Amino acid sequence: MSTTTFAPAHRIEHAAAEWWARLRDPALPDQALAQWTAWLEADPRHAAAFDRACAMAEEAAALKGDQRADLLARFAPPSMAAPRRAPRTLLALAAGLAAVVILGGGLFLAYRHGPDAPQVYASERAGHRDIDLPDGSSIELGGATSITARYGHDIRAIDLDAGEAFFRVAHAERPFVVTAGPLRIRDLGTAFNVRRTGDRVTVAVTEGRVRVSPAADNSDGGTVELGAGREVSFDPETNAMRILDIDPVAATAWREHRLEFVNEPLASVLDNVNRYSGRPIRLNDPALARLTFTGTVQVDTIDSWVAALPRVFPVRVDTYADHLELKRQTSMARSPNPR
Repeated sequence: MSTTTFAPAHRIEHAAAEWWARLRDPALPDQALAQWTAWLEADPRHAAAFDRACAMAEEAAALKGDQRADLLARFAPPSMAAPRRAPRTLLALAAGLAAVVILGGGLFLAYRHGPDAPQVYASERAGHRDIDLPDGSSIELGGATSITARYGHDIRAIDLDAGEAFFRVAHAERPFVVTAGPLRIRDLGTAFNVRRTGDRVTVAVTEGRVRVSPAADNSDGGTVELGAGREVSFDPETNAMRILDIDPVAATAWREHRLEFVNEPLASVLDNVNRYSGRPIRLNDPALARLTFTGTVQVDTIDSWVAALPRVFPVRVDTYADHLELKRQTSMARSPNPR
């Protein structure tokens, strides 16, 4: 019995074909999707090979039998195919392509419009993470930020689950859409910043334009377009959007280790500061949450900023081993500084 050894490039094409076939299964477990994502990220050649498998499927949907055979030959040319018979997964891919044609492209279209395997990216508290996406777009994550990316043939979709991110979008026919809680942001060729604090969302445009609309509304109702130097903030308390002129540099100051706030509720300010603070800062009185703050917080001097809060708010700062707590000041006694 003879043994055949595939060249490394052939093994990559073989694995790409296998993943293409496996991803057709609607019952594919989440664990397998995570394995697929890990395989894509392990080597730049993997994503390129998978793109070729998808491209072959798309072409095959419109071809006749003899043309389809030629296409399969291009995917695994004789010079690469040392074995006397095609690898099992390439045969599975060929069978899958035949099914595509038999169904008039239905199987492939189901893949195109079905749910795409999500990829989750996250940054650590006080951290910063740069992400390069497959289409040439890039995302910068601020501290304690998480996003979920879903890339398909028809759309590039990002969910901002929590935190703050700066998006620089590469031009493509597929729309680039960011969903942040109650808002949906559609790129119109631009760079923009999105900050999400629960259902409070702020979108600031630094280049180009974006279209912002309620995420739950599929119509154009409530849609606004923003150009560079403009910002929209959604307030969940009033269910309203406020549009302001802004300095693009200030809107992305977190990239330079500064947090800028304009007339923002103290609770929201603390939630964002806590993404960088070594010790969480808590409010023990709901009434304090509604106080508003305008100013700058340097992320490397947060304790000093907290210590200064009693000068502008009726609060005192209590220090504990694992957190700082703001309480309503009931006397003129000075509160101890955080250690």
